[in-house]
Amino acid sequence: MNKKILAIGAHPDDMELEAGGTLAKFAKNGYEVTLLILTSGGYTDMNGNTYLDEQLKDEAEDSSKKLGIDNLIFFDYKTTCLPSNGDIVTRVDNIVDDLNPDIVISHHPFDSHQDHKAAAEIMFAVTRQGRVKNVLSGSPLPYRPNVFAFRPQFFVDITETIDLKLDAIRAYNTQYLKFGDEVLIDRVKAMAKTYGWAMGYEYAECFEVIRMDDSLWI
Repeated sequence: MNKKILAIGAHPDDMELEAGGTLAKFAKNGYEVTLLILTSGGYTDMNGNTYLDEQLKDEAEDSSKKLGIDNLIFFDYKTTCLPSNGDIVTRVDNIVDDLNPDIVISHHPFDSHQDHKAAAEIMFAVTRQGRVKNVLSGSPLPYRPNVFAFRPQFFVDITETIDLKLDAIRAYNTQYLKFGDEVLIDRVKAMAKTYGWAMGYEYAECFEVIRMDDSLWI
């Protein structure tokens, strides 16, 4: 039976940025990959530019296809107002019950974005008591974290999937343009090269291990 991966992102494009190469590698190796996006996606940025829910959902669907993700699930919580209470934990619990994932990936609890912190709290709640054997916390972007709190121990060689990751990021055309189009791509690629350098890979993504057994080898 194929192993199952559940990635939990607070917003569209989060998991592509933090773990896109890893998810694509899982998919290429025959894993069944599900992406849960907890918010509806739309927001108005500090410059007054508005991005619509449907626009970001369409981009998410396109991006997921590029990574080989089997199943895309959207919740409808408002961006910047993501709760981590019993109601949403129950909703995600039900997905975990249905999927029975071998691996859950989500955000880091010390990420500075409030929705990312809420997603991390949800991840801890739904994977409690060894319910999921492998739990990984994604690499925060440079402008997000308390960098001293993120302690990666698990590095994934994404050399064969770096281009899929970058194409998936480009699929979010609204965000791609907002963050400088190919400037964003160059910086994401540079981060992957730096993480790869730590392990002797050409490109890598890294994760903090919350829990892991000996089945997680990709």
